[in-house]
Amino acid sequence: MMNSKIAALYKKFLKGELSPEETAIFLYLLTSCERDELPGLEEVVALDDRDCELNNTTSEDIFLTITGTPLHTPTVPIWKKRWSVISVAACLLLIGLAFLFQFKFREHKNVAYATVRYSNPTKFVKRLILPDGTQVSLRQGAQIELLSDFDTDSLRRIKLSGEAFFEVAKNPEQPFVIASSGDFDVRVLGTAFNLNCSQGHSRLVLNHGRVCVSRGKEYSIVKPGQQVAYDERQKQFDVSKADTISATNWKSDLLSFNQVPLTQIVADLNNLYPDSNLELIDSFRTESYTGYLPASDLEKSLTMLNTAFNQTIIHKK
Repeated sequence: MMNSKIAALYKKFLKGELSPEETAIFLYLLTSCERDELPGLEEVVALDDRDCELNNTTSEDIFLTITGTPLHTPTVPIWKKRWSVISVAACLLLIGLAFLFQFKFREHKNVAYATVRYSNPTKFVKRLILPDGTQVSLRQGAQIELLSDFDTDSLRRIKLSGEAFFEVAKNPEQPFVIASSGDFDVRVLGTAFNLNCSQGHSRLVLNHGRVCVSRGKEYSIVKPGQQVAYDERQKQFDVSKADTISATNWKSDLLSFNQVPLTQIVADLNNLYPDSNLELIDSFRTESYTGYLPASDLEKSLTMLNTAFNQTIIHKK
């Protein structure tokens, strides 16, 4: 059964009424939906309410195009039939050899391609450039895994764990996709955005360009100056205005917080410094903090937090 969104866009496509934004959404839906959601021949014909009359010549042409044989087979001399059989056999042999070569070539390439990973185990922001020219600022503790061969595959697919800022090299023929990361997938052509991937807390902040985020059949288009997260309870995307500067302060080695619960800040610091074993005292578990902390200096961060609340609120186990 055809998806209702695809059907509506398909009908406008047949009439040439799709806007540029609707065209982008339509192409995304067609490339991401399940096979059984694609329209069948009867459904496509039913969408177009224009009348169409077929004469004998048109019927002959359609039948020949689909089947490769004429609707009414003419009488062919025996010597022509023999040469036809030889020609068909030769063509089949050439097609078989081409298929075998292509299969072996792909098999060789698949064996030769090895998964590439970039990680940042340091206490500083790591800068790197992907094979397509995409620039990435990788936050402390984050990791990127390339899921496809950027030189030959139709999609540039990666997986992100943690937080990173992307300046994606534009290539309309090869979309950039962040898949199997956090709460949703991201699909772009060329843009700049900050993405934090963690289960239940994933958030994307868009600086410029456009991105499409998706989860199952749900999707949302994000514009510059907006942020998006997935609301697990409502089963939908939550898009709102964002402070793009604050969201990327960590690139300058600063951790930025705006009314963030202290419990979350302690969790972030423990993730950044896994051997510190920090613990927040119980009486401050409902408090929040607004301000900046240096990402590469744990002792200074603890001093700033304790000073903000005029007492020692975080200690090491």
